[in-house]
Amino acid sequence: MKTINFASFKINQMNKNKFLISSILLFFNALIMNSQSLQDGIKQLENENYSAALNTFTQLNVSNPKNPIFAYYIGEVHYALENFDAAKTAYQIGLNASSKCDECRIGLGKLELSNGRIAEAKKLFESALKGNSKNHQIIALVGDAYLYNKKPLPDEALEYLTRARDLDPKVARYWIHLGDAQLAKSDLGSAMTSYETAVEKDKSDPETYVKMARIWSASKKYDLGIEKLEAAIVLNPEYAIAYKELYEQYIKNKNYNKVLPILEKYVALSGDDVGAKVRLVKFLCFQAKDYERAILEGNKIIATNPEQYSVYRWLAWSYSETDKAEESFKASEKLFAAVEEDTSRKTFPSDYEYFAKASAKLKKMQIAEKNYLKVLELDSSRSNEIYGLLAKAYYDQKMYDKSAEWYAKKESIQALNNTDQYYLGLALFNQGYYSKADSSFAKVLTVTPNYANGWLMRAKCNIELDSNQINSLAKPFYEKYIEFAVVDKEKASVKKNLINAYNYLGYSSVREENYAMAKTYFELTTALDPADERATEALKILNKK
Repeated sequence: MKTINFASFKINQMNKNKFLISSILLFFNALIMNSQSLQDGIKQLENENYSAALNTFTQLNVSNPKNPIFAYYIGEVHYALENFDAAKTAYQIGLNASSKCDECRIGLGKLELSNGRIAEAKKLFESALKGNSKNHQIIALVGDAYLYNKKPLPDEALEYLTRARDLDPKVARYWIHLGDAQLAKSDLGSAMTSYETAVEKDKSDPETYVKMARIWSASKKYDLGIEKLEAAIVLNPEYAIAYKELYEQYIKNKNYNKVLPILEKYVALSGDDVGAKVRLVKFLCFQAKDYERAILEGNKIIATNPEQYSVYRWLAWSYSETDKAEESFKASEKLFAAVEEDTSRKTFPSDYEYFAKASAKLKKMQIAEKNYLKVLELDSSRSNEIYGLLAKAYYDQKMYDKSAEWYAKKESIQALNNTDQYYLGLALFNQGYYSKADSSFAKVLTVTPNYANGWLMRAKCNIELDSNQINSLAKPFYEKYIEFAVVDKEKASVKKNLINAYNYLGYSSVREENYAMAKTYFELTTALDPADERATEALKILNKK
């Protein structure tokens, strides 16, 4: 009989046991690590931190490609980002790894729904549900697919979510999603009841409070909605969606001064989510009007994500509002270049308007006119305003004929306001149409008879209409100008015009042989400018007389 070395056997057995224990521990550690990482990824996905979530799920998939759930969640991230081809690839990879990945089938079915192929989606759902008649998680996932897609079908969603709820009514999430389906059908009362039940099942889930806030928002009871969102943040200060909903509620309620810190917190929680950063730039520009910071944050996005074409919109806007026409023009060029590459990308009247403004300031009037007319094409109700903008833009570029032309078009729609009438007069005056210009300034003075510059321009028109200066046509207008301008005689431009007015009236008085009045006017000139040659020479002659 062979002798057994019990010591050796015992050591070998201990080694085997150690190996077995180590293997079991490693296995369970791997499961725990995967589970923790999976939950991390799900949390990132829920917080709309899509870049971080994609990175987490991808690492998990690389480390364990045989587990299809990681590929499924990669697909979910891509679906949320509307990268539908990438989502389909990921779901299919999961199915290839395991034909039992019913979640992947449901993901593919959700894609079919988004494309309007309901029959194809139903086949995939039925395949996923086969053998899962009591699996409330898979049944709920089908309900979610019907509800949370580009073309939701709330009736079908209600059917499956109700089944899942009935199988396990303790799961708060089923009540929440049931409420979402009811909300999609505008059944606000039932939705609120479902959310309240969800709170009873799990008072610690902030999602429920966010959903309740949406109902209050839909009812325009923003204060109650804000109250629920603040409660959600107390429950979980790291729940990004609550911050997102809260800043949107503040915007709807016009509480703009409260938005920025909430939005910044949302951006911080959503991590690398570029969409959140774009929303921050939009708010900084559109609501907060913090253009300098919008430019700073916008350029950071473009440096790392040049495909985010909408940032150029806010850059063009912000540069324009900070008088940086060249930068605004370049941002507009990039915006429209991106739109040309993909015609599904949206443009708005403001895009063309800011392009037009920048173009006009850079004397690119052909581009300016083209874009202003595009604004008008998109919103015909603004014709009166756009014609005025074009007229003033041409005036600023000293293109007086085009300016007068656009003011005339505006006047054909509606009587010009005083400012437009004044600039029309200037445009006509600078073209030598003195009589028409005088008529424009007369209309201005009918509305604002104390407007000094209106009287000044009437005087200048009549000087030109009285070429030999024998009729003193400008006299009454200079007298009115002096009446209203003398209070500002220390201003350089006013002083110059007053001197011209006094000298004109002095010469006019000489022609009328009213030498005492002439002397008074010339003395008024020398009081403003003792070195004025015309007045000093005239006074010498008058004093001799």
